[in-house]
Amino acid sequence: MNILLTNDDGYDALGIKTLKALLSKYGKVIVVAPKTVMSAKSVALNLTEPIEVIKKSDDLYVVNSTPADCVAYALSSIGVKFDLVVSGINHGHNISYDTMYSGTIGACLQALTYRIPAIAVSAEHNFELVEKYFDEVMSYIKTNNLLSNEYLLNVNFPLGDIVKGIKETHIFYRKEVTYYQEVEKNKYQALRTLKDEECDDTSSDVYAVHHGYISISKLGRTLDYE
Repeated sequence: MNILLTNDDGYDALGIKTLKALLSKYGKVIVVAPKTVMSAKSVALNLTEPIEVIKKSDDLYVVNSTPADCVAYALSSIGVKFDLVVSGINHGHNISYDTMYSGTIGACLQALTYRIPAIAVSAEHNFELVEKYFDEVMSYIKTNNLLSNEYLLNVNFPLGDIVKGIKETHIFYRKEVTYYQEVEKNKYQALRTLKDEECDDTSSDVYAVHHGYISISKLGRTLDYE
């Protein structure tokens, strides 16, 4: 199996290095990832200027653009037929509204336009938890036949160091406020306040990660065409 691995934290991030090692037992892993941090780029593509691609080795391409561009370039231009796209490990959860902005998720949505199954992997900071339970997650996905080219799988590992199990979840639309604070003349920094990070919806992604469960959500669907 040929696996395309990307992220939105940059090709040199700890998360993508960790995930490459974990994926190596499942097939040939080729990394095509952004040169720099590309968080909150969603499915943005650079359609106005050429993108720089540096081939560092046969299994590492560095792209000076967005995660979605990385996926589009890899699936169309390096001559490899990929069976799976994986994005991560993102440094920080991708739950609730995060999924709208996330470059990690955006990479997987781009994969769906090529009808390639995709998995997004995120953790708040405890990558060692991903290392410990990643094979269990992959086994769960395979056993329950969750991989599809019609939706992506959004996997979030819980806070803390205890895993009670795996939950198939849906997005919980928590209340949040985005505002901008002036940091110097004519320059404003985006800030965000979460109103209800906790929730009582036991089938939601927010509940799962705050109560010791690995959350797997099905997100996005391709257009209904042949």
